[in-house]
Amino acid sequence: MAPTFYHYPSVPMEKTWEEQGPGIRRRWLVAAVLMFLIDVVLVTLLIYFAVRANSEACRDGLRAQDECRNTTHLLQRQLTRAQDNLLQAETQANSCNRTLVTLQDSLKKKESQVLEQQTHIQELESKIMKLNQELATLRTKEEASSTSQNSASSLVVSSLLTFIVPVFLLF
Repeated sequence: MAPTFYHYPSVPMEKTWEEQGPGIRRRWLVAAVLMFLIDVVLVTLLIYFAVRANSEACRDGLRAQDECRNTTHLLQRQLTRAQDNLLQAETQANSCNRTLVTLQDSLKKKESQVLEQQTHIQELESKIMKLNQELATLRTKEEASSTSQNSASSLVVSSLLTFIVPVFLLF
């Protein structure tokens, strides 16, 4: 089906108003009165809420709200500072932990060096004790040989004296 187009001839507005008659004027009048009443109610409500907004209780509430906002900002700054201090303390603690680990490693190295040195000292002490024993043995032997040489030489001297004394007495 083909579309159907309707065309109405244009009619002047005066004829339209005359055709509708006094009913349309009454509608406009009622609409105007309703708009006026709505405006009066809105202006009355606006004045009521404006007076109420400027009341003492409302101003006290605004002051309390400002104080709360200021306190909140102060607490937020303090919290930020505390978090910064906590971060610094954690950083220092991590640094101390790293230093502690380094010092413990260094201590273990020193302990192993000390143990090696003590072992070396014990070996040297045992060698010194052996050398002291050998020295004591050598001194004992030397004293024994010195004593035997002294006794042999004193025997020789006494023999010579016993031989010389009679010879000397004979002459």
